[in-house]
Amino acid sequence: MKKVICTLLVVMSFLAAFSIPVYASDESREFSFELTVDGQDTKEVKTGDIITVGLKLKRVDSAEPYMMYGMQDEIRYDSAFFELVEDSAVLNSGVATTDIEVTDQYREFYMNYLSMSGGTQWEEDMLVGSVQLRVIGETGVTKITNQDYLVSVQDGTDSYLCDASDVTIILSTECVVSFKTNGGNEIPDQKVQYGEKIICPDDPVREGYRFDGWYTDIDLTDKWNFDKDLVQSNMSLYAKWTEGDSNMVQFGGCIWWWIILIIILVISYVIYRRKKQNRDAS
Repeated sequence: MKKVICTLLVVMSFLAAFSIPVYASDESREFSFELTVDGQDTKEVKTGDIITVGLKLKRVDSAEPYMMYGMQDEIRYDSAFFELVEDSAVLNSGVATTDIEVTDQYREFYMNYLSMSGGTQWEEDMLVGSVQLRVIGETGVTKITNQDYLVSVQDGTDSYLCDASDVTIILSTECVVSFKTNGGNEIPDQKVQYGEKIICPDDPVREGYRFDGWYTDIDLTDKWNFDKDLVQSNMSLYAKWTEGDSNMVQFGGCIWWWIILIIILVISYVIYRRKKQNRDAS
């Protein structure tokens, strides 16, 4: 029986290895997408200020020029903190842009380049472009970040190794934390000092659902740890729910723990009695 199980496991592993595609970046070149705000990586501002966000693309593995076939970067910003200054973009030749709305209150200023002539020579340190944002927020800290950035290989089937650096804008050190309950009862915002912990609020309630924690992203993949995680900017936390009445689930969970405990105690008692009987018989 053991041999059969082992054989099945080997076959399943073999099939999984061939059914799951493996994607790897081309390591022959390496690039860095670098954002700046008025030439800095951190800037203190006031409401109403206009800042210039610049995007540089640097070749990391060499100081030599290279052939650029295609690149893209999505510069994400908080639309509750900034508004785009219309017609403020200054771009390298051939770079196209669009400003798009994404999840929640964020927007992305998308920059991309695609060579239509089989490649264009770029210097190892290139200013891709810049755009201006007006500060409309009233308090807190925010980050402008790079998202979905890449530099394409010649045939477009892969991309080179890339990393990115973001920028931080400080209006005040008092950050606003919002709780998006996704159908649950409303929970008030918290004002938290930069670098401090969020006070865990009472769990929200939603009829027919069980609350499963707070997450930093709307897709509910990155869970917030109230004991360890520190506030680094204005942010939102999103409630995750699982279908099923919360009170019944919690009550049922308690019952199951009691049942398990009783079973353990009964088994322990039976073992004890048998040992005692064996000792008495001897």
